[in-house]
Amino acid sequence: MQEGVALEIFSGGELLVAHRHTIRFHKVFGFSQIVPTPIPLVMHSFFDLASLTKPLATGRAIQCLINEGIIKVDDPVSNFITEYKNGEKEKVTVADLLLHRSGLPAWKPYYEAIRNAASPGFLGSYAAKHAVYQMAQDEPLIAAPDTCRLYSDIGFILLGKIIEAVSQQPLDQFCTDQIFSKLKCEGPFFQPFGKERAGRFVATEQCPWRGEVVLGKVHDDNCYVMGGVAGHAGLFGTAHAVYELLLQTSLLLGETTLASPPGRTSAACSPPAQGWDTKSPENSSSGRFFSPESFGHLGFTGTSIWIDPVNDLVVVLLTNRVHPSRKNERIRQFRPEIHDIIFQEVIGASTAYST
Repeated sequence: MQEGVALEIFSGGELLVAHRHTIRFHKVFGFSQIVPTPIPLVMHSFFDLASLTKPLATGRAIQCLINEGIIKVDDPVSNFITEYKNGEKEKVTVADLLLHRSGLPAWKPYYEAIRNAASPGFLGSYAAKHAVYQMAQDEPLIAAPDTCRLYSDIGFILLGKIIEAVSQQPLDQFCTDQIFSKLKCEGPFFQPFGKERAGRFVATEQCPWRGEVVLGKVHDDNCYVMGGVAGHAGLFGTAHAVYELLLQTSLLLGETTLASPPGRTSAACSPPAQGWDTKSPENSSSGRFFSPESFGHLGFTGTSIWIDPVNDLVVVLLTNRVHPSRKNERIRQFRPEIHDIIFQEVIGASTAYST
């Protein structure tokens, strides 16, 4: 981690490693920002979790609604979004959105239309948020549903809309009431415009179009113009809060431990159906040694979670690799290397699964 700072892979980072429900390592390194003035990173600073929002908030919220019998994982999206009542879109289910097999493209710069809107105060407003929802609903499919897997922010934007429509609450309020408020620590949180909380935030990009170093506001452009809350991004938090949420989620899934045997959960409760990613057979960001049953997720800002249920190992890595520029992509080489080191130190090379 010190090398990561010294080599400018990221300005600052927080690493938490837990084994058998015991935190074995938890430290911060480097700086919360280096532009315009260097500020050392301290514990309890809030990172922009970026796409970790998908499993930690949106996927978990969908599971809460499934547990309550309000929706089913195989419900057609057209039950909630009228624009999906025609053509191939009629075949898309909630599960297809969760599993990134809806046929939607990965991403579109919806924020550009909002940013260029003439009316003052439109950016971040209720109307802007629903303008993004409309663009996402109208987005044409680029593949038939359930024929391929293409990671899609747009699918999770739509899941956020479904949660709000069904619960009759803003996404951030539903997640706070049903998920985050149950934690013993200050849990992950959204930063909706006008309701931002104070605290020590880790800087992200020196954003050209916003004209500032982004601090305490969401980095993701589409989420930003939606007012800071969306199904694909917007969550902030610390490594400890993320870990506490993981423990809570495993219990809510019916698991007494993260090391429970594979297959214990139903299909509706499986990690992928909660928005998690599974380990790639080759070149995984979790490195060479995590078991094939491992699951996790990455965030664009330089964040990641990897869970190995076979070895009961959890690694939460939070960095601000986009500070001061998103062009720095060396985190891609760093992630697998540090996960290899962690596994060998905590579990031991003799029990490693090597790809």
